[in-house]
Amino acid sequence: MSVETQYAPTIRHYLTSLLSAVVNPILALAIAAVLGALLVMALGENPFEVYWLLISGSLVGIPNILVTLQMMTPLLFTGLAVAISFRAGLANIGAEGQMLVGALCAGIVGFAVDLPALLHVPLCIAAAFAGGMAWAAIPAFLRVKFGVNELVVCLMMNPIALLLTGYFATHVLKAPGPTNKLPDVLSSARLPTFSFYSQANTGLILALVLCVVLAIINARTVRGFEWKIIGLNPKFAFYGGIDVPKRALNVFLLSGGVAGLAGAEQVMGQFGAYYDNFSPGYGFDGIAVAMLAQFHPIGVIFSAFLFGALNSGSGVLQMMTGLTKHLVQVLQFIVVLVLAAKISWDWLNHFKKPTVETTMRPSQSSTTSET
Repeated sequence: MSVETQYAPTIRHYLTSLLSAVVNPILALAIAAVLGALLVMALGENPFEVYWLLISGSLVGIPNILVTLQMMTPLLFTGLAVAISFRAGLANIGAEGQMLVGALCAGIVGFAVDLPALLHVPLCIAAAFAGGMAWAAIPAFLRVKFGVNELVVCLMMNPIALLLTGYFATHVLKAPGPTNKLPDVLSSARLPTFSFYSQANTGLILALVLCVVLAIINARTVRGFEWKIIGLNPKFAFYGGIDVPKRALNVFLLSGGVAGLAGAEQVMGQFGAYYDNFSPGYGFDGIAVAMLAQFHPIGVIFSAFLFGALNSGSGVLQMMTGLTKHLVQVLQFIVVLVLAAKISWDWLNHFKKPTVETTMRPSQSSTTSET
C-alpha cells in the first residue's frame, strides 16, 4: 500500500471538515443577508443602501473602525468563553452572569486597592477572572458531581448574577450620586485607550492573545486533545484513561474565567467603574459569535469583528434611515437560527446512522442460512 493510498481517507476527512467549517458560516450569513434584504424592502427601504450604510458606518474612517473595535472586544471574550466550553461538550451559556460577576470584582479591586499601575491592572484582571470562574463553579460542580444539566443551571444563574451585582451597585457599595454604580476605579487600574474617538482599549490585545493561545493549546497540546475527545465522546475518553470529571471541571472554570475578563475590560477600559446593568447582552451575543466561528478560537476573532461591525454600523443606520438598529439584531438572530438548524440536523443524522451491530446483522443472518 502506498503512502498516498494509506493517508488518502485522513486527508479527505480533513479537507471535508475544513470546507464545512468555512462554508457553513458563509451560508448562514448569505441566508441572513437575503432574508434581511427582503425585510428591508418590505419596510420601504433600499437594501443595497442599508447594507452600504452598515459597512460605511463601521469600516470607513478611523473613528468608525475604532468604534467597531470597541464593540468587538467584549464579544471576543464571551465568544471565546463559549467556544472553550462547547468544544469540550459543555454548554456554558452563563457567560453573561460570569461577565457581570467578573466586572463587579474588577470594579471593587479597582477602587478599593491602591497600587502602582504595573501591579494594579494585573490584580484587577485576576480578580475578574477569579470572579467569573467562581460563578461558573456552581453549574460546573453540579454537572460533574450530580449530572445536573448545565443549561438549566446557567439560565438560572444569569438573572441571579444581574440582581446580585445590582444590589451591590445600588446599596452596598453605591457611589454618591443618582447613578447606580460603584466608585470610579483609580487611574492606576485603567486600561489605556487607543484614541479619543472611542473607548477601544488594550483589552483588545489581551483578547486577541487569548484567542491565539487557546488555538495553540487546542491544536498542539495533550490537554487540548483531551478536551476535544471529551466533547466528541466522553465514554471513549474515560476508557482511554482521561479523568473526564476533572477535565470537564477545569474547562468549565476556564470558560467562566475568560467570560469574567469581558467584565474587566468594560470596567477598566470603557466605563471606568462598575455600572448596574451595563451589558446589552454581550454574554448572549457571545453564543452567536462562537456558533458562527464553529467554536474555533481563531474563528472567534473574525465572527466577533463581524458582530462588532454590525453593532457599530447600526447607530449610523438609525440616524440616516427610518430603520432602527434592531434590524441588526434580526440579522444576528437569523444567523443563529440557521446555524442552530444545521447543528440540530447533524445531531439527528448522527442518531439515524446504523451502528456496527446493525450493519453486521445481514451478513450474519446470510451466513447462518447458508450453513
